Amino acid sequence: MRYISLFSGIGGLESSSQTPHAVCEIDPWCQKVLSRKFPEAELSKDVRSFIPPAVDVVVGGWPCQDISAAGLRKGLAGERSGLFFRMLDVAIEAGAHTIVAENVPNLLRLEGGRAFRLIVTALQQAGFTYVAWRTLNAREFALPQNRNRVFLIASRFRELSSSVHRPVNVGAVISSAGASGFYWTAGLQGICYSDGCVPALKVGSSIGVPSPPAIHYGDMVRKASANECLAFQGFSVEGFLDIPDKAKFAMAGNAVALPVGRFVMDGVFKGSTPDFTFTDLFSSAAIPRDGIDFGEGPFSVANRKSELSSNLAEFIDRSITQPLSRRAAGGLLSRLERSGKPCPSALLEQLRYLSALGETADSSYGSEALFRSSTV
Repeated sequence: MRYISLFSGIGGLESSSQTPHAVCEIDPWCQKVLSRKFPEAELSKDVRSFIPPAVDVVVGGWPCQDISAAGLRKGLAGERSGLFFRMLDVAIEAGAHTIVAENVPNLLRLEGGRAFRLIVTALQQAGFTYVAWRTLNAREFALPQNRNRVFLIASRFRELSSSVHRPVNVGAVISSAGASGFYWTAGLQGICYSDGCVPALKVGSSIGVPSPPAIHYGDMVRKASANECLAFQGFSVEGFLDIPDKAKFAMAGNAVALPVGRFVMDGVFKGSTPDFTFTDLFSSAAIPRDGIDFGEGPFSVANRKSELSSNLAEFIDRSITQPLSRRAAGGLLSRLERSGKPCPSALLEQLRYLSALGETADSSYGSEALFRSSTV
């Protein structure tokens, strides 16, 4: 089967056995990565003007900024998230029989479930009769990032859409040494302190400043590096050596976790017909995290829950010794005190220590404007 990738980013939602016939990505730095990764693929820069070749499958994680719970919440009427319908048009123009799509879990809750039902209806009316979706966490795939994403397969073939519900057989990886992650740019709504993993990566702040999660191990409290963030998504850093850190932070925040994307795509390309269990019909106001709609009404699917990895310590570059700046630590402490949200005592102790130190070289990250971060 031939496929094309839209909103390609740095890859991630890709087959482990085949390369895309064409990729489409608007970001220049991502284009540079893609041209190295898929040198034989046709590279286009704008999905709105993209003229697709004839292919079997169209894949894409369309922009989620208007859908994210922390974003603009314009839903499918937003300029960026409405590009889903352009992806559908491309699939029709290409004569594809299957669409593989990815987005944030808030897509299932948007407008009380009506937006997701609109997507399913549009797909089925276009001939992609069999629609299945599943929420997968990067931690199910031996990565130390608590990142849930919805993967949807719509196809003219029942077995291809069903493949997303096959078992995940990776197995959890438990670290032997302690390390935790949290949002150092948060505080008023909680910092999502997580033992053994980091919370979901962000694209950046509303003012264009990188906003990676922080990591805490031993007496060290610091921001995760750009290369660590790429690793949290399952990418090797070799293909990014001449890419600036600011671009790498954004790339990592936007990407589909590589082993997760390959799991979804390999079900389509390698073939799989899982024996999954349907449960009750549900209303459009309560979209389940895993489900199907094969034209006979929507059903929940009862997938077996996978163990979650807590192996952050194995991904840490211990040669990095730059802690959070005095200003960043002090700002986080202030917000925690105002919010009354819980914080581990060991982290509080380190934040108080850092806030009493002299200003460090990376104090530019401490601007209060940064704490108006956006998540995808």
